[in-house]
Amino acid sequence: MDERDVYRAKMAMQSAMQKGPMKVALIIGAILVFFLFLQPWSRVGPGERGVVLNFGAVQENVRGEGLHFRIPVMQEVVLMDVKVQKAMTEATAASADLQEVSSQVALNYHVIPDRANIIYQTVGMGFKERIIDPAIREVLKGVTARYTAEELITKRAMVSEAMRASLTERLRVHNIAVDAFSITAFSFSRAFTEAIEAK
Repeated sequence: MDERDVYRAKMAMQSAMQKGPMKVALIIGAILVFFLFLQPWSRVGPGERGVVLNFGAVQENVRGEGLHFRIPVMQEVVLMDVKVQKAMTEATAASADLQEVSSQVALNYHVIPDRANIIYQTVGMGFKERIIDPAIREVLKGVTARYTAEELITKRAMVSEAMRASLTERLRVHNIAVDAFSITAFSFSRAFTEAIEAK
């Protein structure tokens, strides 16, 4: 073996040693880019809660606001709004003296933050249409039937409080809190309105 062969062998070893760490760095970089592509984090914004799903199954822990780690492919985080929301509903009911009463009410409510996972699991995202709107209509009809048409006008605050209390009780069962309730309008049949005006 002459000196040139030794020199070539030495250079080949040095070249291989220099390329080895570079290949390792490239492989690590590629794995990191792939991992970031899978988005191993979830962001829960202000007034939201993150419902964690493991392979589609709802988990007990609810994530608060901020940035959270998640296991890609296995976990999904569904965001639920827990800020105060408003529901406006109109319904027609009969009073105790059998007068037809059309009512318009406004309900301010919010999902109880620590129970967002239960709402998502039992009702889903359409809880307003499935729970809140029917509850408002039923309470409106039930409470209106306890008062005469005249009492609905003269005892409006009492009627409103009875409706609010009943709604609070009904919605608490479904993990929804009532923040405010108000009757925005009552309207009666034309004949009843004319009779009142004639008095």
